[in-house]
Amino acid sequence: MKIYVAHSSDIDYENEIYGPLKSGDFPGYTIILPHEGEVNFQNVRDRYKDIDIVIAECSKPSTGMGIELGWFFDDSKPIFCFYKNGAKPSSALEAIAREIIEYSDSEDFVRKVKEIIA
Repeated sequence: MKIYVAHSSDIDYENEIYGPLKSGDFPGYTIILPHEGEVNFQNVRDRYKDIDIVIAECSKPSTGMGIELGWFFDDSKPIFCFYKNGAKPSSALEAIAREIIEYSDSEDFVRKVKEIIA
């Protein structure tokens, strides 16, 4: 199973998302982090076809992420949107997300990701 992690570039994704997810235990899952290493999914829709689950960190708005989420929605991929408490995610996400989930910190984020894939 492949999990794609979408997010805005306006957050500290290395420390807030990537690090915590990499240190988490996700047996049987490949977690695709779009801004890491040689993985580059920008504007290449065909690369999205084999994704099983989408985790979107939506605390900050992002046009690029919105386009990605639209592609995933069109392909009937399950989208789970996360936002840090205190943020106000776009109400447009309600139309595409299977669930919109609030979290308190990176540890809580990882725990809640594990809950949805369990």
